[in-house]
Amino acid sequence: MTNHPAHTRRNSPFRGPLRRVAALLLLVPALLVTSLTDIASADAPLQWEDNGKTSPLYVLLVLVVIPVGLFALITLLVYLPSMMRKGESYQPGQPWRNEAEWFGGPRGGVGAVDKTEQPLAVGGSDHPQERGGASGQW
Repeated sequence: MTNHPAHTRRNSPFRGPLRRVAALLLLVPALLVTSLTDIASADAPLQWEDNGKTSPLYVLLVLVVIPVGLFALITLLVYLPSMMRKGESYQPGQPWRNEAEWFGGPRGGVGAVDKTEQPLAVGGSDHPQERGGASGQW
C-alpha cells in the first residue's frame, strides 16, 4: 500500500470545479431570495398623531440613566445590610473564635456526639425492625 499523492482525493482533477459548481448552486438561490425582497412601504395610520422629534437628552435619560440608576439602587439595597453590620466578623488569617458547627450532624452540636447512640457501621443495625440504608429496603 502506498500513499502516493496522485491517489489521494485532494488531488482529484474534479475537486476544484465540482466544489465551485456546488458553491454556485448554493449561492444562487440565496441571492435570488434576498434580491426579490423589497422595503416595507406601509404608512402610519392616519389616526396616529405626530409627536415630533425626541431630544437626545431624553433618549439618554430613558435608555441609560434610569436603568443604571435602578441597577445601582438594587445593588445598594443588596449590600446595605452587610455594610451596616458593626459586629466582629471573621478575617482571613485569624483564628476562629466562635463555637464549632457541624452541618448535618446531631441537633445538640458537636458536644452531643458522645451522648447519641451510633448505629453499627459494618455489622448492621442494633434494632432488627429498622430498614433502609444502603440495602434499599424500606
